[in-house]
Amino acid sequence: MRMAAKFKRPTIVARLNKEGFDRGSIRNVNNCALTDLKAFLNESGFFEYVQGHANAAGCSILDKDLRDFHTYANKELEDIDFGENVFDVNFVRAAADKDIKELVFDLANYEDTWGQNNPQPLIYIHDLNITKDDYQIMGRNKDTVKITKFGISYMKFFAKDFIQQLNEMDEIKINLIGKPNLNEWGGTYTPQIFIEAFELEDDTFVF
Repeated sequence: MRMAAKFKRPTIVARLNKEGFDRGSIRNVNNCALTDLKAFLNESGFFEYVQGHANAAGCSILDKDLRDFHTYANKELEDIDFGENVFDVNFVRAAADKDIKELVFDLANYEDTWGQNNPQPLIYIHDLNITKDDYQIMGRNKDTVKITKFGISYMKFFAKDFIQQLNEMDEIKINLIGKPNLNEWGGTYTPQIFIEAFELEDDTFVF
């Protein structure tokens, strides 16, 4: 289950036995377009058996068939959406909410605990309405965006595509997912959110 969640792909964890079979368990990712992993594996014709629930079952396949099965699966599933762009967010806020700054400061107290089994929390910010006066392009390569609004700095690095989209609009609404961070400069701490994913809407003609 952890492997499927981490890589956002149907997963088989199996062990090679003395008879040449890889035997173990399957798990599917949640809310993906492939709704019955067991049926897909059985219909492939490569498996000795797949028995159990549709997306959590036991399986057996000859080890010598594994490479051919991978080739088959990659071809058959190439257009399936496995939810790569789905995020498990911890907090949801409108950009104008007054507690975002306090939230970022609070989360900074736990930054030493973030790690493999305790990932840094994600914040979904919606309705961040900006104009060209609210952001600046930074960095030696001019590929970093800093948006400042309501006392929060929103940062996006290696953001040339993002910059191009911003430059095409005058009034912009942004919905974004990001990681909280505190920037310290000269003893002053500024709450920041590092943008992980975003969507833009042109607000010029919105009434």
